[in-house]
Amino acid sequence: MLFISFCTIFYLFYYHFMEYFAFLENITASVLGFLLRIFGLEVTVTGNTLTLDGLSLRIIDECTAMFGSIVYVSCVLAYPTDLKKKGIGIVFGIPCLYVINIVRLVVLAFVGISNPGIFEFVHTYLWQTIFIVFVIVVWLIWVDRVVK
Repeated sequence: MLFISFCTIFYLFYYHFMEYFAFLENITASVLGFLLRIFGLEVTVTGNTLTLDGLSLRIIDECTAMFGSIVYVSCVLAYPTDLKKKGIGIVFGIPCLYVINIVRLVVLAFVGISNPGIFEFVHTYLWQTIFIVFVIVVWLIWVDRVVK
């Protein structure tokens, strides 16, 4: 019940102040553009939109790892352990999820360029499932390495 309470509180807070978190979309787009350039792609980033090889990707709030972070932080805070261990879990877990999310976006960009016919499936089903699994794995690593 505590987990659901935290998820609800954090989501309502995020939803109420969503416009103040919009910068995360632009940061995510910029980081993604930077990494795609490292891989040799010509990318134009304008705000939260990337254009590359005839593909246009718009980074929205669901693309920022915010919702996965809300679930993860709620799991950490609901777990029965001391505040120091919870703090460690939050400080290390959120960046891990952000990195995993950036990897997800890089893969999606390459899928969109090389095989646009499967992009929607990979984006909507495959990576959503994989990201949920990663949220759980990061939480389990925290429980195993920090809490126990």
